[in-house]
Amino acid sequence: MTIIDCIGDVCPMPVIKTKRALAEAKRGCFEIHVDNGISLENVKKYIYSLGYDTNSITRDGYFAIIVDVDGDAKRIANKHSDSIVAISGNTMGHGDDELGHVLMKSFVFALTQLDNLPQKIVLYNSGVLLALEDSPVLADLQTLSAAGVQILSCGLCIDYFNCANNLAVGEITNMYVILEMMQDGKVIRP
Repeated sequence: MTIIDCIGDVCPMPVIKTKRALAEAKRGCFEIHVDNGISLENVKKYIYSLGYDTNSITRDGYFAIIVDVDGDAKRIANKHSDSIVAISGNTMGHGDDELGHVLMKSFVFALTQLDNLPQKIVLYNSGVLLALEDSPVLADLQTLSAAGVQILSCGLCIDYFNCANNLAVGEITNMYVILEMMQDGKVIRP
């Protein structure tokens, strides 16, 4: 059994270490050690996105996530549709902002559970705030990024909110590129 030690690592490092180890070995039994609930959930989501089930157990001060990676047992996973998710705000819908934040968190989490992930997530206006260090959906966006979904934030919006130094996932792009992508793909808006 291969042990992947992520004790003390801050997200997204546990997912990245897991991804690298699984890519190198291709198959075998792995035990991933993490010491916080967020890393536990992110690693489990990542492994699930690859098509594998996991078991996790609590040990003395850490969690052990166990996955048996067998090339023949892997279901088709990480298929990407031609869709682009365009998020224009850090809340979903109009009305109560508190509910809008809850809905947005639920929406982004639901994206991680899709069998066919979107190709890209485009963030603009206050949607760029979702990609920052203190975002309530950061872990889910990092999970999607690790699964190959491109996360793109509008540079003009990043400048407007003066938050370039706090961007924690994805990359900065411009409105022309965003328009080209949205023109060529199926666009989903929350």
